[in-house]
Amino acid sequence: MKNRFLLFLSLVLFINCSDNKYIKPKNIILMIGDGMGLSQISAAYYQSNDELSFSEFKDIGFVKTHSASSIITDSAAGATAFSTGKKTYNGSINMDTDTLPLRCITYDFIDKNIKTGIITTSSVTHATPGCFYGNHKDRWTADEELALQFIDSNIDLLIGGGEKYFKKRSDDKNLIDSLEQKGYHFINSINDKIPENTDKLISLCAPKHPKSIAQGRGDFLSKSIELGVKILENDRGFFMVVEGAQIDWGGHDNDSDYIISEVLDFDKSIKSALNFAKNDNETLVIVTADHETGGYGITGKNNKTNKLITGFLNDDHTATMVPVFSYGPGSSNFTGIFDNTEIYFKIKEMLK
Repeated sequence: MKNRFLLFLSLVLFINCSDNKYIKPKNIILMIGDGMGLSQISAAYYQSNDELSFSEFKDIGFVKTHSASSIITDSAAGATAFSTGKKTYNGSINMDTDTLPLRCITYDFIDKNIKTGIITTSSVTHATPGCFYGNHKDRWTADEELALQFIDSNIDLLIGGGEKYFKKRSDDKNLIDSLEQKGYHFINSINDKIPENTDKLISLCAPKHPKSIAQGRGDFLSKSIELGVKILENDRGFFMVVEGAQIDWGGHDNDSDYIISEVLDFDKSIKSALNFAKNDNETLVIVTADHETGGYGITGKNNKTNKLITGFLNDDHTATMVPVFSYGPGSSNFTGIFDNTEIYFKIKEMLK
């Protein structure tokens, strides 16, 4: 009887240890492919000659994306769901349906002295990155106000475009001076030399948005992640948000080549995150999307040109569910089908 009990106890312990949902990560990297649905990922697979980093994920789920005001979300309401756990109206950056401000999860990490960072291929004041530090009732008029709000955010890392909203503002303020006084080190390019022991870094690489891959952006996103983890890595851990913004813009433009090049670039950035996570063994990587854009579909392949034959339902967002991929401690919490607000609650639970 005693041997049976010990065998049962060993089995329970094995099951609990093998299910990583109970293991809390030290670091979390949340990666958002804006406008990235399954067809966008599929097109990148079919057009690439190499195996993609997406293949390395074993824990996969699907996210429902509707907002409070529509079955079809926009990026602001979608990112608000991720960052606050609340559904809101399209156009809202961390404001509830009564236009009252919501607190975003980034500040929960900061309260626990955990370092934080944001990286994007858009302006840093765009809807998705803005939802991880600011509040505004209308995303389309928010840029200068969000830049002003960032000064008091105490976020450690900010990389993307949007320099004009910090330096060439309508109120003539130079926010970069204010941020330097708070201890931030500024670089014009992620390739610039950085002083040792830099712990707060900002790089605003374009007046508004960075270039697309087709325009020559290069490996900006993957290098930014590698730089980001160097700045943020510490004994207490970090929370970093990474956005591949321009997948969405390819959908709005009904430009399949634009979509594929941006997804392939996003996949390279996933590789950078996974490489760190594999070496670290304490990092959770979550990859998802705020919505799908374009109603994008693949109907065939031209054997002469080796290009996919694709089509679009529209030039805007759709209500289709989007995938979520996860790797590392706690990754099994992100399987199944769940609402986009659950991203917030699942991450929040890991802070307890």
